Amino acid sequence: MHIVFDEIEKKTNVSLISIPKAVCGEAMRRNYKKVGLLGTIFTMEKDYMKKDLINAGIEVFVPSKEDRALIAKRILEELELGIVKDTTLQEFNAIIEKMRTEHGIEAVILGCTELPLLLNDENCVLPCMDSVDIHIGKLIRLAAVEE
Repeated sequence: MHIVFDEIEKKTNVSLISIPKAVCGEAMRRNYKKVGLLGTIFTMEKDYMKKDLINAGIEVFVPSKEDRALIAKRILEELELGIVKDTTLQEFNAIIEKMRTEHGIEAVILGCTELPLLLNDENCVLPCMDSVDIHIGKLIRLAAVEE
């Protein structure tokens, strides 16, 4: 949906809240300059989740092609089925650590709804930005203002 978000927003009179914009706002609030992005292959390779961050001057890095394939496999074959393994957590943390070493990322965006099943601020080598949690928080704040 976020690939066509701008077009939908222009053609409707409905107030829409973009996940990428909400994540960007949170990254700016936290003063991050470099972030990693994890998610499905589609999320990591397309620009829809990166565009607002880049426009705000925040560098966005994704794992290597090999690591993207591993992440996608673990999401599809484990996390989507509710399977959470310590070995997968270790693999993801190694990927995140590699991104920190190679690119200097300060945090990681969890750009897939299943990733918080595995990663959080307590068990990840870097702070996590849960895109779903950030989006819901934004919606709740807006609803509270409108009441």
